[in-house]
Amino acid sequence: MELSAQALERERQGAASRLVARPRLALIALLALALVIYAIPLGERSLWNQDEARQALLARATLRHGLRLPVKVRDEAYLNKPPLYFWSVALVSWPSGHVSQHTAAIPSVVAALAALAGTFAIARLLSGPVAGLVAVAVVGTSPGFYLHSHALLPDMALTAWLTWVLYFLLAAVGDETPSRAHLLGLYGCIAGAMWIKGLPALLVVPAGAAAVLAARGRSGFAPLRPLLGFAVVAVLMLPWAIPYLLTPGHDSGQSTDAGTALAWYLNRFDRVSSIPLTGGLISFLPWTLWGAVLVAWWRRAPERVAYRPVVAWAAVTMFLIALAVQQRARYLLPVYPVFAVLVAAAVTGITARTRALMRVNTGIVLILAALALVQATRLVLGRRVGHNATQLTSMLDVSREGPLLVLLVLVGLLLALHALWTRGSPAAAVGWIAATMACVLFVEGGLYPARMNEQMPIEAFAEAMRPRLEKDVPILGFPDANLAFDFYLDHPVQEVAKVNVIRATLDYPASGNLLLRPSTWHELRPHAHRSWCVIGQAGRGTRSVVMVGPCR
Repeated sequence: MELSAQALERERQGAASRLVARPRLALIALLALALVIYAIPLGERSLWNQDEARQALLARATLRHGLRLPVKVRDEAYLNKPPLYFWSVALVSWPSGHVSQHTAAIPSVVAALAALAGTFAIARLLSGPVAGLVAVAVVGTSPGFYLHSHALLPDMALTAWLTWVLYFLLAAVGDETPSRAHLLGLYGCIAGAMWIKGLPALLVVPAGAAAVLAARGRSGFAPLRPLLGFAVVAVLMLPWAIPYLLTPGHDSGQSTDAGTALAWYLNRFDRVSSIPLTGGLISFLPWTLWGAVLVAWWRRAPERVAYRPVVAWAAVTMFLIALAVQQRARYLLPVYPVFAVLVAAAVTGITARTRALMRVNTGIVLILAALALVQATRLVLGRRVGHNATQLTSMLDVSREGPLLVLLVLVGLLLALHALWTRGSPAAAVGWIAATMACVLFVEGGLYPARMNEQMPIEAFAEAMRPRLEKDVPILGFPDANLAFDFYLDHPVQEVAKVNVIRATLDYPASGNLLLRPSTWHELRPHAHRSWCVIGQAGRGTRSVVMVGPCR
């Protein structure tokens, strides 16, 4: 028997109702899918980023020497960040007995799943399970969130803690008398964020204050018991704060000295300021475009009252991040779950199907379709996106798999338009786009690490160089030596600030090893002792380095 269109529509609505009736099952399914996608590139990408290599070295030192604080990198105490993140890296590496690029990023994957669960909890608290599932789909498929889900950096862990801080804060201010569980969760998560990032995590104070004022005014502070709560947080900081503060030179650490932290944050005399928030907003595409939907939704939605604390939290957080001299895309990562919650509210709320919001949603999908067609044209013309061994640019270089990805994107956008035009469902349209993004990330997860490693094949370089290193003799690096060499060579490296030290070393018969740029070696080679030779080279272009040592 042939089913009518109305019957098919009722069947689809019935399936959606069954999904909503089991939100936990749906959430588990989304988290499982996210785990698969995030785990595909796990360990396949070299840790060339110096910040990532530093975390790996800190974890290795912890695994070898125990929970001693502070941990040293190149014989200098590391005081910029508290130890929780690299302790977690050491913990997951403990069964294998050593820190590797395959185990090092596992804590970030776990933190990403925790952040997704927190996003669901916030959206469900404010709008219900459907909004929660949509919010998870939005934030989980944003490129910036995906890339940091397997990066060896503490930012995803910070995002997870802050997401749950916001959830417990909203739950607490929603009651006249907050429950003990919500208060414990609130201040426990603040402590967790402090153990990850140190003083910068205190941005929760102004952001949280803005959220409380937006929700209940000044009367909302007293029930939260802030004096007692932050006293407990301060006590919980002591296990790492005391060893850090007793270390000579602690006043230069960003996690222990407010002056140093503020200088790094606001000193525009020594550092050139970047354009605020640009990288973070680009990394959240395509969902950044739904900011236009949020503007239209906010003017019409009666439920916006419940979202005032969320908007206040996001606005203050973005303002404080925008003030920073150093603008990095990952600094905006804690805002992604909040933005996803707002997008979910806009496409699932009471006013989501109004003509104004439908027009804006349709316009955004058409813009994305136009951009996909432009990319298709570039692929036909054979233009390749250049990259220099960064995660995002390596993902954008899709010269081989480009046709497949463009086809996937166009099919997803057509399904999104169909959902808007025939069903009048912005939530379904967002779901199709999120599914498309998930497919793209699934494909790219298996391909982009290899492209990135081509630019800096440091693993092969280190394997070839280790037998030729003199034991306990530091490698001299000029003008700088990436910490990745310390990690992959598992050998001490000492940076040299003046070329005269290298020149004097080259005057004598070869002993030890040097890491130099090719241009530096080309300049010094005519004056070097004949026993010095290039024994290895890694990288390409401006990232190229040569290992100089005794000739064979």
